[in-house]
Amino acid sequence: MRSSARLPAATIARLRRALRRWYLRERRPLPWRKNHDSYRVWVAEVMLQQTRIAVVIPAYARFLKAFPTLRRLAAAEEDDVLSLWSGLGYYSRARSLHRAAQMLRAAGAAEFPLEYDEARKLPGVGSYTAAAVLSIAYDRPYAAVDGNVVRVLSRLFCLQRPGSKGEPHVALAQTLLDPKRPGDWNQAMMELGETVCTPAAPRCHVCPWGSACEARLRSAIDRHPPPKQRRSRERLELDLYLLRDRDRRLLLERGSFAHLPHLWLPPLRIVDRGEYRKQRPLATFHHAILHRDFNIAVYQRVLSDSTVKRMLRRRDGIEREMFSTNELTGIGRSSLLSKALALTTVPS
Repeated sequence: MRSSARLPAATIARLRRALRRWYLRERRPLPWRKNHDSYRVWVAEVMLQQTRIAVVIPAYARFLKAFPTLRRLAAAEEDDVLSLWSGLGYYSRARSLHRAAQMLRAAGAAEFPLEYDEARKLPGVGSYTAAAVLSIAYDRPYAAVDGNVVRVLSRLFCLQRPGSKGEPHVALAQTLLDPKRPGDWNQAMMELGETVCTPAAPRCHVCPWGSACEARLRSAIDRHPPPKQRRSRERLELDLYLLRDRDRRLLLERGSFAHLPHLWLPPLRIVDRGEYRKQRPLATFHHAILHRDFNIAVYQRVLSDSTVKRMLRRRDGIEREMFSTNELTGIGRSSLLSKALALTTVPS
């Protein structure tokens, strides 16, 4: 393992030149690279966390059309924000982004903070997001270290996985960072990890650092970094109830399902394995949330007016409302609901 203190200045300069030339030639024309406005950079960085670029591109355009400025986002209703986040998953990111925008506006700010410590105080802004936005939007010299950068550095210097504080990878990334072009440098590092130094089948023959990569020289690419210990997956059975009134409005709840507490969902019930159901489901499907896999059985029924009123009057801490088909497009809802609706027909 090589520490940042042992990297000769000539080696650092050579690595910087090689990556800079490669990035200028190979970088993709992604929409968030057209404008270095701090708000737009921030939105992109939050969306890109744990979500594929192909999914983010249309969502990014849709979100910015509705909320083109930090002020507009801060003034929005949470349901509107969650609705525009549909398809990206990990909805806590959207809620944190919304809360952070509201905090900044309440403090009289119109853009992302200029200082690292202030940025880190915002909900959902960790060390990576702060460094990425500050470097890309403001040319501040902070190295952004995500999973792509960890993989690149692990192979370049034959490192194990970083420790709890991210070392030695964070120190190495900061040492290699080009202080004259920190935003381009961070994007180049991530681009290299996403398109060349990939987890499987890396394209070492086109890598700008191929001749300097210690893992490649030792034929140890597949051992750096070593794989993470995978968390065991939990499997649950769910019954999902599409309950409608006589006007075909759908009853949805918010706050009843612990795994998606902030989204509108049909009533759900966790079922014991092997439990006998008297009624045959209309449809079944699978849905995954983080490390949990759900086998979901869908049931559908029309409620009487008195039953609807009784359910809406319940005072158990759970929000319940009736939604028409048109209203469903404007609320924060999980793709779990979309899947269930796509598999069933509206009762006549």
